[in-house]
Amino acid sequence: MNKMKIMILALLTGTAAKAQTPSDAVNEFAFDLYRNLKTTESQNLVFSPFSISPAFGMVSLGANGETLNQFNSTFHFKTGKEFHKGLGNLQREVLKSANDSVTINITNRVWIENSYRVRRKFRCNLKRTYGAKFAKADFVTNPENSRLQINKAIEEDTHEYIKNLLPDGSISNLTRLVLTNAIYFKGKWDEPFDPKKTKERDFFLEKDDKVKHSFMNADKTFGYYKGKNFAALEMDYKGGELSMIIILPDESLSLEKFENDFNLKTYNEIVENIKPQKTLVFIPKFSIESGFTMKKTLYSMGMSIPFSDDADFSGISGKKDLKISNAFHKAFIEVSEEGTTAAAATAVVVAMKSMPNFNVFDANRPFIYILRHKPTNTIMFMGKLVSPK
Repeated sequence: MNKMKIMILALLTGTAAKAQTPSDAVNEFAFDLYRNLKTTESQNLVFSPFSISPAFGMVSLGANGETLNQFNSTFHFKTGKEFHKGLGNLQREVLKSANDSVTINITNRVWIENSYRVRRKFRCNLKRTYGAKFAKADFVTNPENSRLQINKAIEEDTHEYIKNLLPDGSISNLTRLVLTNAIYFKGKWDEPFDPKKTKERDFFLEKDDKVKHSFMNADKTFGYYKGKNFAALEMDYKGGELSMIIILPDESLSLEKFENDFNLKTYNEIVENIKPQKTLVFIPKFSIESGFTMKKTLYSMGMSIPFSDDADFSGISGKKDLKISNAFHKAFIEVSEEGTTAAAATAVVVAMKSMPNFNVFDANRPFIYILRHKPTNTIMFMGKLVSPK
């Protein structure tokens, strides 16, 4: 067998039931990935399933056979252009929630090697479903310059928050395609916190230790729900279509133990039952940046063939000459008195918890957070705060 040429996709397991909608697919993948990442990430974490899923969705449009089956199983996709058109439409629906106080940018890009021939059908499907932007690259004779060119575009797409997505050596003269997704979000709280009320308090770490940190606080009406062993708080951004939910385990329960039972069902329970209630809130200011190579994690989730010489991406070129050499994801989130700034980019390389009358929500210990688009209930960013910075 001839040595397979490599594609690069800049993006950013077992058999699983396919999600009913693109939003369901993104959310199910979010929890699958969180479970796999938490086993290796004992510290702060942020990632964007809303970046990773479309990035891999683009490349899956060129997959066939068992290669396609593993994409569908891992990402909860349905086979066919209509599902991917729905995922592209979901991106456009989220973009509609932007306003004078909420900025959202989503960009899908495809870089193709100058000398490599891609089927017109694949190119048209990417443009029609994901609104992808195309560019030529000289991977064969100048791979390093091409890597820098792609990283620069990602940096611009994320307002300079995501830098050097593709690391040294990730692009070679075997690279034929790089598919990228970039997301930038900046939103002001519907009810901003008063900076004058921000005070230093104790944040209790997982191992009976504590650190002093700046906490925002407010005594207002927030979305609140008390579950069996946790409390959830929802804070809206201006316009009311996007929000952040903080899930705080009870003091008697460590975040690690809570994570074992925290799943999509619990998340949907929160979304269905959270209601506006007068709540005294203490939230730490924080910023988190995470970055990981996706290949090993996706392998553990059951996605191995697309990275192997058995891969079938004949829908891209008409030949079985491509495989994913690696995939990369970086994300950033910052929460302050004014609001939240978040950014993420994905690249696949193809070669690629009370007091009378009101509640108290004191997030003075590790918690999980989710930034969601309320009209479609889509998880855009997800992670955990173990130690504030």
